[in-house]
Parts: sequence; structure tokens; C-alpha cells
Amino acid sequence: MVSNLQTVDPREVQMLQQYLNEFGQEIEAYSAQLQMIEQRRLESLTAVDTINTIKENPENTVLLNIGGGASIKVKPVEEDKILLNIGSDVIVSQTCDNTASYLSDRATEMEALEKKITESISQMQKQANDIAKKLEAAYKQMQP
Repeated sequence: MVSNLQTVDPREVQMLQQYLNEFGQEIEAYSAQLQMIEQRRLESLTAVDTINTIKENPENTVLLNIGGGASIKVKPVEEDKILLNIGSDVIVSQTCDNTASYLSDRATEMEALEKKITESISQMQKQANDIAKKLEAAYKQMQP
């Protein structure tokens, strides 16, 4: 972007700096989104493990999070029925197998989304590095 190495336009340097800042903000936003998706994916996989444990040993107790970091041990009343939030606060009753399958599929979709976001972050980081190199070259040209 630095067109003439003999004379560096301060507006061009300012524009490069602005681009670099914008890439940094976008990378930060994508990274936060990636963390959130990873957390949800792990929660889904943990739920699948819990469902399989309940299905194998319906008499065992499970921990029920009641909020504020507190949990209680409970025994499932209906060990083959799971209440599943499918979005928009719509809750359906499903069997353990259907719920585990649904959650596994959702975890797979989230993993694919994580890969796409990771690729986007890598591309943005490469572009940001290119801009940083151009910016550094422009600063060197501005020095006497």
C-alpha cells in the first residue's frame, strides 16, 4: 500500500494503522465467539455423557445445578425422558437416545463452525501481519 518509498503520505500511514486496529478488533471478536462455541460444544458433549450414564444406571444420582454455584444430587424421575430446549425457549420431551443424538449432531455442527472461525482468524491474522509489515516499512521511510 505504500506506493512511493521516497515519500510517505501520512494519510496512508494513518489508513494502514486504522486497518490494523480494525483487524485486531475483528480478531478479538471472532476469538470471543470461538470460545463461546467451544464452551457450548463441550457442554453438549458432557450432556451426552450424562444421558448415557443415566440410561445405563437409572438408579444412580446426578448433580443438578440449582444456580449460584450450588448443586444437589437427584435421581431422575423418568430416566428415559429428557426435556430439551430446541431454541427460542421451546422445550420438547425426548427419549435419551433422541436427545443424545440431537446433542451429538449439534456438537458436530459447532465443531465445523469452530474450524471455519479458526480459518477466518488465521486469514485475518495474516492480513494484519501484512499490514503491520507495510506500516513498519512506511515508518522506516519517514525517519531521516
